[in-house]
Formats: sequence, structure tokens, C-alpha cells
Amino acid sequence: MRTLDRIPIFFIVGRPRSGTTLLRALFETNPNVYIPPECQFIINLYPKYGNLIKWERRDIISFIYDLQQQWLFKTWKVDIEQLKEKLLGVREEISYGVVCKLVLMQYKSIFPKEEVLFFGDKNPGYTIYTEQLLKIFPNAKFIHIIRDYRDHFVSIKNVDFDLPYISLISCKWRLFIKKYRDVMEKYPNSHIEVRYEDLVTYPEKEMKILCNFVGVPFGAEMFNFHLKADEARKFYAPILLEKLFSTLFNKINTDKIGVYKTQLSIRQIKMADMTVGKYAEMMGYRREFKNYNMGIILMSSPGIILAKTLQYMTKVANYLPYRVRATILSRWPLRMARFYLSIFNPNKLKGLRR
Repeated sequence: MRTLDRIPIFFIVGRPRSGTTLLRALFETNPNVYIPPECQFIINLYPKYGNLIKWERRDIISFIYDLQQQWLFKTWKVDIEQLKEKLLGVREEISYGVVCKLVLMQYKSIFPKEEVLFFGDKNPGYTIYTEQLLKIFPNAKFIHIIRDYRDHFVSIKNVDFDLPYISLISCKWRLFIKKYRDVMEKYPNSHIEVRYEDLVTYPEKEMKILCNFVGVPFGAEMFNFHLKADEARKFYAPILLEKLFSTLFNKINTDKIGVYKTQLSIRQIKMADMTVGKYAEMMGYRREFKNYNMGIILMSSPGIILAKTLQYMTKVANYLPYRVRATILSRWPLRMARFYLSIFNPNKLKGLRR
């Protein structure tokens, strides 16, 4: 178990539908990299188990139970009995970080795996928790992928990931970047950024930079992840493939750059440009509009207010008792998704229930 403590770990973060799944697929082709799909159990369970060193049987049983309640954990297809046996077989004192790495190892990848030399964790929600993750894994590395906020909204809207209100999504884009940048300034050697547009336009160049940053050897075979599409179809439910793993089906291409130009109205573009403000240029994007009338400001305000309210509620949730916080973090994402789909896309809700 002490060996696990020395194995490096890196995190892929960024807004949903910004290229995090693509990055994960690229790294997962490496037989020595263990990087499951998203499940925020590390942060979610940290308040309850983060300070444990001596794990008693009751702690392990409780941890495994809580782990199974985490949203999306079932998509990993973990052999729970095998995980329980491994944890119960540990005799020495181990940190929470080592236990988390052992969980990451249990994921059944569609790519052939050998000795684990690197751990990876792709979770968009971790974008605002990089500082907390450094407390668990002091030597962790973070890759932040950013996508044009207007294309980002189009992608979010097309897969029903959030309320389809452009100022809400654009404000979340801005808030995530601000939070990541604040921590990046404090720990510059642990954080790096890449734009989605650069990754798909110059994939070899950008992947060499990212591989060098996290220490994973670069190989041209990384770009063959799409060859596993048939296995992915057998492994995952259709609704999950569409929402979480659709990137696996295609070679890297630039088809999704600038899609907003034909799918958004002038009013929507103005609302997005106004909402992100200077952060557009800060991240290398050009706003089409910089002057806004009162109508645009008023129409954008509800989404901005909601985004900031949700940010505040997330901060408050971090201080709630574990059980209350666990209920919010583990159950509400699915409940919110079902509520949204019942209104905007009931057919997809039926697919989710199947």
C-alpha cells in the first residue's frame, strides 16, 4: 500500500462539455495510466474519512457503502467484494489518498492495462476543488481544459447537461475559470491550462506538452482511442454513451469549433459576451460585442444571479454535517437531471430510467 502512495496522480478538470472526456480518452490509451470516468467520491467522502489513518473494519464497510451511493460510481462496474477484500486485507496505517487510489485501480477499462504507474481522475466538478485535492495529494498535477464559452453553451444545451439559459452557463464558465486561476497563482507548478481549440487543432503538440507536465510518456497510439468504440457500446448504457462518452466514437477533429455562429442568435451572443466580460480575452477568445443595452443586461441578470447563488450554496454545503452534504452531493444531481428532463426532454428521461 505504501507503494500506491508514491504513484503520481493527475486531475483533468474544466467545465462539462469542454473536452475533459477527450483528454481522459487520450490518456486512458496508455496501459500504465488508470483513469476512470467521472465520479466525485474523493471530495464528497473526504469530510468523513479524510483524517483516517487506522482503518477499522467498520470504517471500511461504511466507506464502501458510501462509495456505492456516489453519483455515476455504478458506471465503473467495480467488483465490490474484491474491493472490500483488498481494503480489509490492509494491515498497516494508510492515508485517505491511498484508499482513493486503490478504488481508482478497481475500474474496469475498455483499454488493456498493465502495471499502474500513473493515476488520473477526470472530474469537471473538481475545477473548484483543486486546493482541497492538494491537501489529499500534495504532489498532484492539474490539467484545466477551456473551451469557447459560446460553443460550450451549445454543447451543454444539446445534451441537456444544465438549464439552457446562456447567461447562467456563461457565468458558470467565468466563475470556474476565476476559481481555478486563483489557485493556479498560488501553486503554479501544479497547474496547467490548455484550450480545447488548440488541442483539436494541434493534438500532437499539445499532448506532448501535457504529457511532459504530468510525466506520462507520449505516444502516437494515444490518438487511436476511437478504435475502442465498439467495445464502449457493449460496456456502457446508451444514455451514458451519449452524455458522457460520445467522444470515444470519433477521431480528433475541429468540426465543433465555432458552431455557435450558426446555432446562437445575435441576442444570445451578446448575452454571453456581456456575462463573461474580460475573461473572454483573458482565455484567448474574442468577444463579438462589447457594448450592451439595458435589455441585454436585464435579460442576462437572472442567469448570472442564479449562477452566483449556486456558487454560494456550494460553499455553504462544504460546511454542512456529512450526512446532509452527502445527500445534496450524491442525490441531487440525479434529481435535478430528472426534473429538468421531465420538462424539456421526457424521451431522454425514459432512456435514463431504462
